[in-house]
Amino acid sequence: MNKKNDFKVMSLGALAMDIVLEASSLPQEDGFGLITNEKSVPGGSAANVSVALTKIGAKVWQVGKIGDDDHGKIFRADLMKQGIQTEFLLEKPQGVTLHTYIITTPQGEHCIFANKGDCVLDLKASELPINCMEGMDCFYNDLFSDNAALWLAEEAAKKSVPVVYNMQCAPSFMKICGVEGDKIEKMLSMADMIIGGGKSFEELCGKKAGDEIAKILYDRYKPKDGVICTMGSKGAYWHGKEKALYIPVFPVDVKDSTGAGDAFCAGMIFAYYASGEKEIKYAMEFASACAALKCTCKGPRSRSGFEDIIELMKKR
Repeated sequence: MNKKNDFKVMSLGALAMDIVLEASSLPQEDGFGLITNEKSVPGGSAANVSVALTKIGAKVWQVGKIGDDDHGKIFRADLMKQGIQTEFLLEKPQGVTLHTYIITTPQGEHCIFANKGDCVLDLKASELPINCMEGMDCFYNDLFSDNAALWLAEEAAKKSVPVVYNMQCAPSFMKICGVEGDKIEKMLSMADMIIGGGKSFEELCGKKAGDEIAKILYDRYKPKDGVICTMGSKGAYWHGKEKALYIPVFPVDVKDSTGAGDAFCAGMIFAYYASGEKEIKYAMEFASACAALKCTCKGPRSRSGFEDIIELMKKR
C-alpha cells in the first residue's frame, strides 16, 4: 500500500468518557452479576476512530463539543496526548460531557448505557469556522452533532472530499437522542461510503444483516464507494455497483470487542482513501485486521500501528 504522506481526516461525532465495568456476565432481567474491575477511560465512537487513524498514520482533527466538567477536561487532554488536533473541539460552560457505562465479560461480550449529557448534540454549524474543511482528505461522522455533521458533509461535497457515515446506532436510538429520521436519510443520501452494524441496518430494512441488506441499502442510496455491513465475529459484507465482497474475521484471542467497529472504520478509511488506489478487497482486509487487533486488548481504543496490521494480514 502506497500511503499518502499527510492524509488529513476531519472526525465528528460521539465523544465520551467511558466507565468500563468488567463483569462476570451481561445484565439479565431480575438477575445479578459480579463486577471484577471498574475504571474510567476516554472513549466515544468518533474519538475512537480518530485515535485509531492517528496510530495508523493519519493526521486527524477532532470536531465536537464537550463540557467544562472533569470528564471534558480529561477527554481533551487525552486527545492532545494522542496527537489529535483539537482546535475545532468546543467547550460548553457548565456543560455535561457525554459519558457511557460499558459492561464487558471475559468472553468478549459487551453492552453500553449512555448518558448523553447536554453537549454532543448541541454543536451548531455556525460555531465552526467557515473554511474548516479546507485541505481535508476525508470527512468521517456518526451523525451525533447532526446540525454540524450535515453542514460539514455539504462543505465536503463542494470540495470533492469523501464523506464516510458510520451508522453505528439504530434510528430508534438516534431519535431518543434527538436526531430525527429525516436527518439520517439526508446523511445516508450524501455519504460516499456507508458503514453500519447489524441492528442499525436491520431496523432500516426490516431484514437480518448480511449481503442482502448491504445490497438493499446500496440500491436505495447508491453511495459512490459502497455500503459495508459489519457483523462482529461473522465478518463484514461490502456491496457496490454490480459487485459484492465478503471478508471473514481474523482469528485472534478476544479480550474485549468494545470499539472493534470503530477500529474497522478507521482501517477502512485509511486503506481505501489514503492510498489513492481505492482497492476494496485490500481495504476490507486491512479494516478487518484493524478490528481484530482492537479485540486483543481491553478498553474502547485501538493500540495498533500500521505495521502491526500488515503483520496480521500476512497470517491470513
